[in-house]
This record gives sequence, C-alpha cells and structure tokens, in this order.
Amino acid sequence: MRPGLTTRDAARFFLPLIFMTELNMISKSAIHAFLARLAAPKITLAAFSIAFAFYYTVTSATEVFTLVSISYLKDRRALLHLLGFFCLVLTPPLALTLAVAWTPLGDWLYGRGFGASPAVIAQAQLATFFLTLSAPVLICRGMAFALIMQHRRTIWITASTLLRLLSLGVSLVVLPRWLPGASVGAAALVACMVVEAGFAWIPASGFFRALPASAGPQPRYGELWRFSWPLMLNQGAEMGIVMTINVFLGRLASPDLALAAFGVVQGLANVLLSPLRNLVHTAQTLTRTAADVRVMWRFTHWLVVWFTLLVGAVFLLPPLRDWVLLGLMGLTEELAAYGRPGVMLAFLVAGAWGYSALFRGLLAGARRTGTIAAAAGGRLAAVAALGGLTLVFRDMNGAVFGILVWGLTFLVDVGVLGRRLRQGGGAGQALFR
Repeated sequence: MRPGLTTRDAARFFLPLIFMTELNMISKSAIHAFLARLAAPKITLAAFSIAFAFYYTVTSATEVFTLVSISYLKDRRALLHLLGFFCLVLTPPLALTLAVAWTPLGDWLYGRGFGASPAVIAQAQLATFFLTLSAPVLICRGMAFALIMQHRRTIWITASTLLRLLSLGVSLVVLPRWLPGASVGAAALVACMVVEAGFAWIPASGFFRALPASAGPQPRYGELWRFSWPLMLNQGAEMGIVMTINVFLGRLASPDLALAAFGVVQGLANVLLSPLRNLVHTAQTLTRTAADVRVMWRFTHWLVVWFTLLVGAVFLLPPLRDWVLLGLMGLTEELAAYGRPGVMLAFLVAGAWGYSALFRGLLAGARRTGTIAAAAGGRLAAVAALGGLTLVFRDMNGAVFGILVWGLTFLVDVGVLGRRLRQGGGAGQALFR
C-alpha cells in the first residue's frame, strides 16, 4: 500500500517545479527585456507578442504531452506509440503555422485579425517560422519530464530549466548578428528549449531503461485522443484567451501600444504566478484517495495566499514596480506608463488560477477530462463577450482590460470544474463533503 500523502510530500514534489516554471516564465520576460532595448521596441514587442500568442494557441497540444505521458508511458514500448500519436496530432497545426509564416494568410491574420501595422506583420511572420521549429523539441521535453515526475525527481526539471535560462542569455547576445527584431526572441526561445530537453533526457533515459519492456497492450489512439483532446482544448483556450485578447486590443485607438504593453504585463504576471499551474501535475500525480485530496486542498490554500502577497508586494509598491518596468524590463516611459495600471491588478489573478489548476489536476488524475473541455469553452465565451467593450470604449487602457479579462477566465474555470467535482469527480468529490 502506498502511504498517505502529506503536505511535506506535496511540497517536496511541487517546490522544484516552482523554480522550473519561474525560470520558464523568466525566459519569456528576459526576451521582452532584450527586445525592449532594440530599435523600434514598440513594433518588435508587439510582433513577438502576437506571434507567440498565435503559435502556442494553435500548437497547444504540445503543452499536454507531459500529462498524457504521465498516464500512459508505463513501458518502453509505449515511447514510440506515444510519439506516433503526438506527431499525428501536431501535423495539421504545424501546417497552418507554416502557412501563416510564408503566405499571404499571415498578412491577413496579423493585419486584419490582430490589427497590426505592416512593420509588425513582417516581424511576426518571421518569428512564427522560428517558433514552429520548437514542436519536436517540446515532444521530447514532455516525455522526459513525465518520466522524471513519475519518479518524483523533479529537481532534475529545475536543473534543466536553469540551463535553459543560461543558454537563452547566450542566444540573445549572439543571434542579433544574423536575425532582425522579433525573430531574435523566437529563435533564442527555440535554442534554449533544445538545451533544456537535452539535459532532461540525461536522468530520463535511466528512468526509461528501468521501465518494463511491455506492461500489457498499448492504448488505441482513440483512447489517447479521448483522454487528451479535452486537455488540449483547455490548453488551447489558455493561449487562445491571450490571443483573443490581443485580437480585441488591436481594435483600440493605439493598437501597437496596447499589444506591446499587454504582452509585457501578462508576461510579468506569469513570472510570479505561473508556478500555480504546477498544481495540475502535482494533483494528477500524487492524489489517489480522498485523504490525499484534502491534503492538496490545504496545500493549495497556502500557495494562493503566498502568491497573492508576493505579487501584491512586487507590483503595488511604487519603487519596486517602477524598477521592474523601467530598470529591469527597460521599457520606454510611454510603455511603462501605459502598462503600470494593468500590472497593479495582477495580484487578483492568483486565487482563481490556483484553484483552477488544482481542479484540473484532480479531474485529469481521475481520467475525467471532458469537463475540462467544457470549461475551456466557457472561458473563451467570456472573453468574446467582454471583448466587445473594446469596440465601444476604444480609448480604454489595453493592459488593464487584458489583465482583468484574463483573471476572470480562471474564475469561470473554477466554477465549471468545481461543479463537476461536486457531482462526482473521483476522489476530488471529497472536497465537497
């Protein structure tokens, strides 16, 4: 019998993932800080923001490969089986991103869809091409991380992500010799992912060899699809929300300014809050009984309080906030002034994000992922409903609008998933007894 989960067990599993996620998010903000110091920062930041949002919305399946592998990578034979499934899933979205990068479809999407200027469109298309190169790297990384998590050795993930950040610094210094504008950020991001995935496979290869050659029949692709498509849809909604917000920001009076500022502000909020997303993996991996669920519930309370206080301390105190925006990020006075009201509201997102991640992890662990897809649809519907405000109040602050709508979508997630758990979400139903 596996001993019951304790708060210490949850913390030991979760804490290394905090550093992993922080370093990942710091990578994106480091790119923003570097691009802000190039020529025409407003154009460059806007281009990187919309290219990143579009690409990772369309290829959102890459973000759930770890979750799928945790549940189904049980023997060595499963590696090629899962690899074939992941390649099959990614082929259509990658074809679309390449079309956006190299055909007039990109001019239409980034120009008519996002309302970007011609200079932004050109940079965004080239950045999209470089981001497309990350797909095979993310498949390999997802499998490696799953093997490491199955063995509860998450400190290896932290180490690989630290190397990712260090290699990113080298790439950002070197790549401007050959590449322009936003493509520097995209290519540097892919290069550091290669380093991260390569290092993660050092311990993962040993864990893989320790697996049995065969532990039974492999799941059919239909079964893998039924498990994963709601998670993919939810992850697509995660980035699709950001992309949809960007689309509406392109309708404001100063679209390039709104797109650039929201990209930076949302990136900064992610730096401090994104560790909460690791509650999905933690709950999926560690909870088996009602007692385990109650331990995770208490653990999540502590995390939400801590991250709310942390974000409030950083972004509500003027000296520290202004140092982050002007000194650390290197924003112009115009971008900093526009983004300041939005970043001050970031602390409101912590609670909803934390409980949303917990509920998703509990449902994924119980293999009841259908409701996750329904919640994703509800989140996108909320963004679409509120986005119409930008067509009426065209002078509103885009950073404020974006952060408030982004936070509201997590509340929708909590409501839908919590209702499913109450009705019978496996061991997660213990939360409502």
